[in-house]
Amino acid sequence: MTGFGNFSFFYVTNDYSLTRVLQMLWRLNFLVFFLCMTHGNSYILYYICPLHTYFFLMVYVVMAIGKEKNYTKWWLRMKLGVCALIINLLWDTDTGIFEFVHRLFLSDEPVTGATMGTAWEWYSRSF
Repeated sequence: MTGFGNFSFFYVTNDYSLTRVLQMLWRLNFLVFFLCMTHGNSYILYYICPLHTYFFLMVYVVMAIGKEKNYTKWWLRMKLGVCALIINLLWDTDTGIFEFVHRLFLSDEPVTGATMGTAWEWYSRSF
């Protein structure tokens, strides 16, 4: 429902400001950031926050591209179709694209909450 809620917000309000993005990122992550800092845990341990952040940013980018045409008959449908294709290529095909895209942020090193590494944990949680 988070993706639908964010989509609906952008569709109804047409608000793609940096202020909105920063407010959402703050609300989604500030408590987890402090928990990680005070308890020494890894960010992936609280996987729901990075998951919501990741897909919020995905919805934001999809809706912000060509935002002036979001209300035409086919433009939004085409954007959502391309997004679905990209998601399919990232998670459902074994082309190495998922590893390439996420390798900057994730590793195979075992950490607290991700004994098989953050890359595997992120793949299994976000799939």
